[in-house]
Amino acid sequence: ERSGRSGGTMASESEAQRALQYEQTLMYGRYTQDLGTFAKDEAARLRLQEGDTPRPHRPSELLEYTQGRCAPCRVCALQCQRFLISKVGEDWVFLILLGLVMALVSWAMDFAIATCLQAQKWMYGGLDTNVLLQYMAWVTYPTVLITFSAGFTQILAPQAVGSGIPEMKTILRGVVLKEYLTLKTFVAKVIGLTCALGSGMPLGKEGPFVHIASMCAALLSRFLSLFGGFYENEARNIEMLAAACAVGVGCCFAAPIGGVLFSIEVTSTFFAVRNYWRGFFAATFSAFIFRVLAVWNKDEETITALFKTRFRLDFPFDLQELPAFAVIGIASGFGGALFVYLNRKIVQFMRRQKTINRFLMKKRLLFPALVTLIISTLTFPPGFGQFMAGQLTQKDTLVTLFDNQTWAKQGLSDEFEYLGILEAWRHPRSNVFVTLVVFILMKFWMSALATTIPVPCGAFMPVFVIGAAFGRLVGESMAAWFPDGIHTDSNIYRIVPGGYAVVGAAALSGAVTHTVSTAVIVFELTGQISHILPVMIAVILANAVAQSLQPSLYDSIIRIKKLPYLPELGWGHHEKYNVRVEDIMVRDIRYVTLNCKYRDLQQVLHSTKMKNLPLVESAESMILLGSIERSQVGALLSNQLSPQRRLLTLRQKVLSEDGHRLSDSSIRFQISTETSSSPPARPALRKPLKPALKRVPSSPADSPP
Repeated sequence: ERSGRSGGTMASESEAQRALQYEQTLMYGRYTQDLGTFAKDEAARLRLQEGDTPRPHRPSELLEYTQGRCAPCRVCALQCQRFLISKVGEDWVFLILLGLVMALVSWAMDFAIATCLQAQKWMYGGLDTNVLLQYMAWVTYPTVLITFSAGFTQILAPQAVGSGIPEMKTILRGVVLKEYLTLKTFVAKVIGLTCALGSGMPLGKEGPFVHIASMCAALLSRFLSLFGGFYENEARNIEMLAAACAVGVGCCFAAPIGGVLFSIEVTSTFFAVRNYWRGFFAATFSAFIFRVLAVWNKDEETITALFKTRFRLDFPFDLQELPAFAVIGIASGFGGALFVYLNRKIVQFMRRQKTINRFLMKKRLLFPALVTLIISTLTFPPGFGQFMAGQLTQKDTLVTLFDNQTWAKQGLSDEFEYLGILEAWRHPRSNVFVTLVVFILMKFWMSALATTIPVPCGAFMPVFVIGAAFGRLVGESMAAWFPDGIHTDSNIYRIVPGGYAVVGAAALSGAVTHTVSTAVIVFELTGQISHILPVMIAVILANAVAQSLQPSLYDSIIRIKKLPYLPELGWGHHEKYNVRVEDIMVRDIRYVTLNCKYRDLQQVLHSTKMKNLPLVESAESMILLGSIERSQVGALLSNQLSPQRRLLTLRQKVLSEDGHRLSDSSIRFQISTETSSSPPARPALRKPLKPALKRVPSSPADSPP
């Protein structure tokens, strides 16, 4: 019997498996038919069972487009859109549009910035007969642009001030920041950033471009949601914002791989791998269009790296040079931590000095104008700027620092001839080492100060230039100490200071931002990976030193702005991971219940200064339903208990009581007719009617005023 039962059970199980088209294997089950195919077959079978029912010629959702003159065109456009989305996918369409728009914005901004910088050079060169007029033109031009940028941003959208990466870190964590991804902020950010960078101040565009790309993605989602509900999902919008952050870096430096990795490092604590392809596709398409536009404008002959280097490939560096690269990494770690510390202290000083803060709040444009005046005065080429290559823009400075020729004397050979823009680094009364040291020291505090100006600006590019100058200084020193190179064989391979500049740029920018992907950005910027090992060693050492001393620049700004974001704990604070919520939470917190009275609300408002009040179901269950802002509670109470509201309530009460008199008379009439038409009832049944008949006072004197 037992074997018969088991055989019957096995037979029934096998029949069930055959019905479901399911095969049992040793480890796991496997469906022999795809779920989508199975669903289609099942739907066709159900349609056959229901019989031939008449179907409308057009789908019901197309009926609203069939009215009017252009009905065929609208229906055709909608069907083409649905065919495109069904075959290509809405993600691909969105990412192509995002990459295209951002490439156009980046190229247009670069063109406008180059035009502004060229205008400043033209004004400075045209007044070479009078030094005073040259100084006035050199100082007034950037001051006007920075002041306009600060005023325009402050009036249109104050949310556009600053980098944008700290706020994007907060948004991608799920926090809603109001008015941060709107069209108004987009316009303010683009125009303000163009004017700020066109002034020639030591400011960057990489951080603001992450914000611009995120705003572009949000606006694009809102626009495309008009054609369908694909982009109304909040989770999908977060994924598109993550891809937009990669596009911002990718089209800024024409570095798609480094842009994706950098955006992941600076904006995401936990990254969803399903967004990986979105970021790579959009960033690559954006970088491609960005460089194609440069070729179309005849700025480049073909698609090349932004700062093309020509280091030798057969012997790029000697193994004995690695300690020098390690020294660059360690020194850059200390320098990056010092830059973050200095930037934070400047902001805190301005905020803590109440007199200065109050004065600057009234005169909002005075601080940016004053900072611009000081920096442009110090970089005036005939003045102190001659000791720090003052007339060079950031792009020209990087081109010269990445040069693969040695500037210092090479033993018995002739001194290097400074040609073109390299002439800015030569001074008749000092050598190149003095010029580089002065440049590093002055640009360091200038960049830390300039990034505190209330205009759209970033700090990546100034730090990148300072790191390149520091690497160049070490490279020139090594070339002076070892004129014939360190190689001991008969072949002479001289030291390449430009390689040291590349290593220094990646190390210092990585130390300030706490990222390793700056190494990849450097490879894509220069177009060569010959120094991949020194760059990685320097970047890792710089990160190790900087992370043990200071938070990253973006986490520091988050703390300054007090954004709702929990940064990672630094080194030496790992014991804080054992702290529980119950150890730090406030227990005697005031709360609002669903059935609380006016007196309870007033008591809560008077007894606490909290900005948000928790709303619970009841004092017994203590189930949290949400929170309400203190200001909203106050506004609701004042609205409910205002004198106008009281008068309105009294009027409504008087009117309702007049209505009650009329309704009671009709009740009396109905009751009297019922009693007259029905047989006489017992007295006990008539007693409950008395209170209902006495609701309205009989005399006017008893009525309320």
